[in-house]
Order: sequence, then structure tokens, then C-alpha cells
Amino acid sequence: MMTGICDLPSEIIYNIAIHLPTAHALASLAQSCRQLHQVVTAENSRIFQAFVQSRFPGIPSNSYWKEAAQALSSRSRALDRNAVIGRFVVPPETAMKIGSHEVTRQDNPTLGYRPAIDSYEIWNGKCWADRKEVLAWGAANQLVMRIKQTGARPQEQWLQFNDIDHISSYDDVCSLHLLSADPKYQTDNKEHLIFGRIRGDIAHLAVCPSNGTYEYHRRFLTYGLRLDKTEMSNDTDRILAAHFENGSIAFYETQTDQNEIEPFSWYRPEGATRNKYSKLLSSSLVAVCTGEKHNTLSISKVTPDGVSPYRAIGAEDLEGESTSLKSKVNIGCIEPLNNHVVSGSPGEVFLTAWDDYIVRLHDLRSPKPYEVAYKDISDLNPIYSLHAFGHNHFLAGAGGEAIVKIFDLRMCNTYNYLDAQTPVSRRQSLDVPKNPMDRAKTKRPQNGFSIFLSNQPPLPFGRAPNRRQRISYRGPIYTMSSPSPSSPTVYTGIVDSVVRLDFASTDDLTGPRNEWFKDNLDLGLSTGPEPSSDFNMVPLNLAGYERPDEDDLSTTSVLRRQQEFWKATPTDTGFETSAGWDRRWEGLEEPGAWRRRDEHI
Repeated sequence: MMTGICDLPSEIIYNIAIHLPTAHALASLAQSCRQLHQVVTAENSRIFQAFVQSRFPGIPSNSYWKEAAQALSSRSRALDRNAVIGRFVVPPETAMKIGSHEVTRQDNPTLGYRPAIDSYEIWNGKCWADRKEVLAWGAANQLVMRIKQTGARPQEQWLQFNDIDHISSYDDVCSLHLLSADPKYQTDNKEHLIFGRIRGDIAHLAVCPSNGTYEYHRRFLTYGLRLDKTEMSNDTDRILAAHFENGSIAFYETQTDQNEIEPFSWYRPEGATRNKYSKLLSSSLVAVCTGEKHNTLSISKVTPDGVSPYRAIGAEDLEGESTSLKSKVNIGCIEPLNNHVVSGSPGEVFLTAWDDYIVRLHDLRSPKPYEVAYKDISDLNPIYSLHAFGHNHFLAGAGGEAIVKIFDLRMCNTYNYLDAQTPVSRRQSLDVPKNPMDRAKTKRPQNGFSIFLSNQPPLPFGRAPNRRQRISYRGPIYTMSSPSPSSPTVYTGIVDSVVRLDFASTDDLTGPRNEWFKDNLDLGLSTGPEPSSDFNMVPLNLAGYERPDEDDLSTTSVLRRQQEFWKATPTDTGFETSAGWDRRWEGLEEPGAWRRRDEHI
């Protein structure tokens, strides 16, 4: 039979190969005979390119399709196994100090800072392993930055920037956006970013890592208003939206050479009540939570001529929903799904976290107020952050108990983007099952997983320990960022710290092919029993629980715990194979309430 396949024309073999379910199957086909190897590897591995683009939609084009197929398949497999590795991200004492660091504190804050995080990665070599990753976050009044080069010439550099001598909480960095992923800024060996402070300063800063110098390129006029956050669209227009504490939103063009940039348009709330939450969905759409029942979520069009109403979604439209929305109506965060397969035009599909602890998926192409609802019935903390991750998952950061929830967008098979009102021509062009019965046969995972980031955070530099910092963390998950759509990493911001989550399976990192993952993922992880003084290399032993179905009111969520990599036994390996959990998760011996058995929370 294999001989018959080899005798087929290359185009027919190509069309057969792209329907194989896994990258491993595609690689096995290439190893079957010389003829098939030539077909699979022809034209710069064109078959692997088709595999990545069909199985992992939304991944940007690159030249390393075979490695991309392996890396993305590994991440998808890790998500299925809940194989997550947690570590704190801690700047070393040798970090380069840029600007002024002999500061005078003008107040005595009782709460720690909320990290505003951004990251990016670009490929700058001859293979998948050759890439540059930059991570930056606001640490109170400072900007912390890590520049890491992997591959043939590995290098890592840390920077800490501050240019204020007399500081208070109004000088805290509340937002930042790295710009150097844009080819426009990749030629001057500087890191470009736009950042904002609570007092209302928004500026474009360029930092030179090689000599420790910096310069301001542009400033954005805010007219003395205090800043809540800024957001930047991901399209070519790169619109900047500044959300102020009084509820107004200013929109700026960033593709300009002016030294001082005025807003080209404003959104101003009606009446004296400030809006509770707002989000830039795209360069032309903005969503605002008004707190009212009839138009709880107000979506508006943004143009140079002004901001005009486009669509309203009210709490009273959610028929049959929880009565908790009747007494108070609030949306804690919004996440656009602009790079997801279900998205249409930018901003049309997005997630919202309501104060009834439900995350809803909205599609502006549909007349319905929402399409799918996601909920963790075991936890009643509000959602503070949402983050689209991978090609079919999203993460939700809780407002308490240090919980990160992993949701699969396929969990609820009641929604398909073909069900929204789209033109027939568009519906026919999408390569998905047209028959609802065929879609129903698609395998869907049944349960989600929630993780506790409750490990005790390291102390910030120069701060003595207090009672709060000597116990485990139980606070919110404020922010999340991934370097790219293909990255296995999510950086999460908690009070005074950043936690790194890597989705990678234990057998990939420690098994017979560990050299490939070491070279191409380069997680910089210590998997052996040898102790390390570097927080950035030491994996945390996390805890988590599998969420019961929403209709299951009798099942108790049982806590699972991770063990060290090197403590895994053959029994754990068998558990991994039979139960589908990563071998670092210890097996459950007896049922019990996780809240009573976890001494870390």
C-alpha cells in the first residue's frame, strides 16, 4: 500500500498529507521512503507550512515551518495535559541601571505595585532557535526590561530605568507597549516603547542597551488628566488609546513624527458618573462598560471625525441568567480575539468578564447578546484579566486566591462562527464543516483546569519583609502577556512580582528528544535535583484543580499538586499515559475538599 502512495503524483500526496492529524504523523510519513521524504521536504517544507496554517490558524508566517509544527504541536499537547511550569521572574542585582536611581519617596504606600507587562519575540537568525525575546514591566516607578537572545549566540541582559528623583504613587508606571517588534525600529539597536505614569505622563522612550543611554522621542498630551491605562491596536494603524480616571478616552496616532501628539478623537462619558471599564477592541472600535442595565456594554466606532455609537449589549438582554446582575452590573475586563479563527474583522469577536463570575464570548456579527458562557463554579472571585492563548484557549486571572483559570474555547460546542450572521460568500470560503451534525462529532474536552500561583513571592529590591510578604500569595492576577502567538509562555503580573508560566510537557523536556526542545524552546529551566540560587531557573511546585461541569453541583474539586521533575517515577509515567495528565501532577489518592487540604492558601 505504501508503494502505491509513493507512485502517486506529488500534488495528490500533498493533499493527503495536510489532512494528517499530528506533526508526528507527518514526520513519520516523510521517513517512510526516500520519495515521500522528498515530497514532504520540497519547497521549503511546504507541507509543514500547510499543516501549521490549517491546524494552528492565526500564527504569523515564518521560514521555519517544520520547527514551528513541532513547537506548536508540543504546546497544544502540553495544554491538553495541563503541563504547566511556573517560575518567578526576578531581575538580578547586576542589572544595568539607566537614569536616576537615588530616589526620595514622598509617600508611604501600603499596597504593592501592579505590574504593567508587555513582551515580544522576533526571529533574527537562520533557524527557529535564533530569536530575540524582550520582556518589560512597570515595577512601581521603574521600568524593568530583560533582553534575551537564544540560538547560535545566546545572550541575556537586564535593564532598570527610572528618571524621577522624588517619587510618589502617582509616578507608578501603569502601562507600557514595546514597539521594537515593528521592523521600523529594528535598525538602530535600541528598544522603543510607549509608557504612561498614573500622574498623566505618556511618552515614547528609546533605550540603548549597549551604552545605557536613553532619549524621549515624542510625548502625548493628556492635559493634566490622571491615567488609568493605555492600549495600542495590533493593526498597521497602531492607534493608542489613553483611558483616564474620569472615564474619558483619548485616541492618538502613533505613526507620526511630531514631538507632541494631540488626540485626534475623544470619548467622553455622559453625565457625572465615570465608566467602570473600557477596552480598545481595534483601531476603529472601543467598548465601554456603563454600569447601566439597558446598555451595559456600549461599543462605539472611532474615526477622526469623532466617536459614534455602534452596538449596545445590556444585562437585561441576558435572558434566563443569574439574578446577581440585577443589583449591580459591571464588566471587569475584555479581551479581543482578533487573531483567532472565529474572528471576523478586528474587534468583532471578544470575551468579557461579568460580575456574575461568567466569561462571555460576543460576536458583533450575530444579533444575540452573546454566544457562549464560561464559568468556574468552584471559585467566586471576580475576573481581573483575560488573555487569549494559543489557537483555541484563553486564560482568566482571578481577583483573589491567586488563581489562573485555563479555558478551552471548544468546551462549549454550542457556538461556531458560521452560526453568526455572515455573508454567504464568506461562509462558503471557510474550510470548516458545514453540517451541524459533522461539527457535533468533533471531540471536545469536558473539563477545564485552574492553577494557584500562591507560592511566596521574592522580595522586591531594597524592601524589608513584612507580615504580608512572609505568607503565601492570595491576591489578584492583574495582567498577562505572551511574546508571540506561537510562544509557549505567559507572563502574569501579581502584586510586586511577575510569574512566568510555560506550557511544556515533562517528557518533552526530559525525554529522549530533550535536546531538540532545549535548543528550540530554550526555557532556561533547571529540571535536576541540584539546587539553584537563580529564581528564574527554579520551577515552582504549583497546585490546581480540575473544574467540574457547570451542571454538576455534587462533585467536589480535589486539589492536585506538582512534584519536582526528577521525582517522577515509572508509576507517574504510566499515569501520564493512561490518564492524560503530565507526570509532574501527583495522582489523587482520596477525595477531599481542596480548600481544607491546601496549606499554601
